[in-house]
Parts: sequence; C-alpha cells; structure tokens
Amino acid sequence: MKRCKNKRKLAVLGLAAAMALSLAACGEKRPSQEDVEQSIEAGTLTIEDALDKGWVDQAWVDAYYEENSVPAASKTESNMVGDFATTTLSGEAFTREQLGDVVFFAFLDPEAEGTQVFYNALAEGYEGVAENGAEILVCTKSGTGSEMFADAPFPVILYNDSLAAAVGSNRSMVEDGEMPNVASWYVKGAFLSAWYSVVDAEELPASAAAFVEMSRNAAFQSGTAAEGGAAMAAMG
Repeated sequence: MKRCKNKRKLAVLGLAAAMALSLAACGEKRPSQEDVEQSIEAGTLTIEDALDKGWVDQAWVDAYYEENSVPAASKTESNMVGDFATTTLSGEAFTREQLGDVVFFAFLDPEAEGTQVFYNALAEGYEGVAENGAEILVCTKSGTGSEMFADAPFPVILYNDSLAAAVGSNRSMVEDGEMPNVASWYVKGAFLSAWYSVVDAEELPASAAAFVEMSRNAAFQSGTAAEGGAAMAAMG
C-alpha cells in the first residue's frame, strides 16, 4: 500500500469518482483489494462498510490501522496548516481556530473554467456533509468574481499571504495554474486526503463520514493538531 500512495496523490483528477464507479461496476462480484483500499483512502467507502460487505476481514482492518497509525510526523507535519488570519467575503475576521475538526477545504478561482460546476457540487453536497458531522470551507483565490458565492451555505474566505504561508508545502498545489480548483479533507490540523480537482455532490456525504470516522481514531484523541496529526500517516 505504501508505495502506491505517492502515485495516488498525483492522480487527483476524479480519483474519488473513479473509485466509486469501479466498486459500483463490481455489482455482486467481490472488488479487488486494491479497489477497496483506494476507495477507502479516497473517502468513498468506509472501513466499516467494507468489513460489513465482506470485502475485507478484521485481520486486514487491524493491519490497516497499524500501518496507517504508526508515527509519521515528518509526513504529516508537511501537510499541517499553520496559523493564519484572513477575512470572509463580508469582511469578518477568520482564523485557523475557526476551522472545524473535519473540513472539506476548497481553493477556487472564480475566473477559471469549471469553477461554477465545482462550486455547485459543493453547495449541493453540503447538507449531507453537515449531517455527517463535517464542514465545507471555500477559499477564493481571486479578488473578482465573488458574486458566484453570494448564496453559499458555508463560509467563503479570501486567499492572502497569511493563508498562503499557512498551507506550507501544499502551496504549490493550491496555486497550481493548471488546476485552478482543488480541495482536500482537513482533519484536526492537517490535509489528510489526496487533492481533488473535481467533486461529485452525491459522494461528498459518504466521504465526510469516512473522514469523521478517521478523526475518531485513537491517534487523534489528544485533541491537538500537532499531537493527533503527527501520530497518523497522512492518507492519499
């Protein structure tokens, strides 16, 4: 599993959607273990569901948690989000302390092609995400075009130098001109999923449930981003 993770992180184009379609295509046929693992890491399948369906056994679950819960401070710390101070579109202050434990953190360029579709998927999936205990946060990377977010059901904040510094090593992904719209699951202080460049509104709630479940793992129970995040390897 480990040697595949870097490749998976690069495959940001529709990873979650592709895995969901792959599992759906299996019907009654048992999916491959690779498909199951990739779907769990993409957030479209929970470990509990995979176990209930008989696609994995308890021994696999125990081994999976052991592998993904070993100390991996250097990897996780590279995905940590530092302190930042910015504002919402309405001018209200917004800092890292206002982030929830599990947030689908999206960085959008309202002037880019495809942004409306990406945003619409976030808005449509928001209710299910919230029902499953997670949140959505949009950060607009442009000073124009913000009217697109006028009726957003979730906070929309401005990308600034403070936030750019806070995302650290992920800044190149956030500012990548070839992928103007990206998002990742933020869990208790760090980006823990692969970066999505497309979003499916129907899959967001299940993905939210998976990352909320992950946040309840013992590795995160210290309640601090530095301690809990560093104790678990970043997935994706």
